[in-house]
Amino acid sequence: MAEGRQGRSSLRDSRTIVATKIRCFVAIDVAEEVRQRLVAFAQDLAQSGADIRWVRPEGLHVTLKFLGPVAEAELPAICEAVQNVAGARSPWTIVVRDLAAFPSLRRPRVLWAGVRDDGQVSSLASALEEALEPLGFAREDRPFTPHITLGRVNSLRGWEKLEERLKNNLASLWGESKVDKVIVYRSDLKPTGAVYTPLWTTFLKENRG
Repeated sequence: MAEGRQGRSSLRDSRTIVATKIRCFVAIDVAEEVRQRLVAFAQDLAQSGADIRWVRPEGLHVTLKFLGPVAEAELPAICEAVQNVAGARSPWTIVVRDLAAFPSLRRPRVLWAGVRDDGQVSSLASALEEALEPLGFAREDRPFTPHITLGRVNSLRGWEKLEERLKNNLASLWGESKVDKVIVYRSDLKPTGAVYTPLWTTFLKENRG
């Protein structure tokens, strides 16, 4: 599928999307060097033997809005809404640092790395919520916390060993990453974990060709 550097998409003409509904979400990627540091750290944590389903390296991103099942006919309007929001913003830099878990390290379900800036990611996510609500996508009722999911906890088996490693890295700095585009992803659930495929990309205004 073609990506829209000017926020325009050939979705209407594409035959690469099946007629059935597909799971989609809107996200921003992180710099490759940051990704590699997180991957190396996750691989080290995996040596603990804790019962965690680790995210694939290509799946390390910052989710802005989970859309759920989407029909092909809905995609052009979704992409237009994303373009209207992202295209009005200039690129900025985020800092990836710290470790935490949802809902807490004592009752972990999701292990994640934090994303820090002066509020731009949260502002972008809020604007997307507002833009997508008229298209039938309900607003998220939980507070938005910018983060990169590293793994999902299946059970607490082996958590004690992993927790010690985590506590030694709670304030780790993973690096900086420039935010210059927003991506609509497809998510396919597989027995080995979710597989993410970029469907459409729009660049922030200073990066349009």
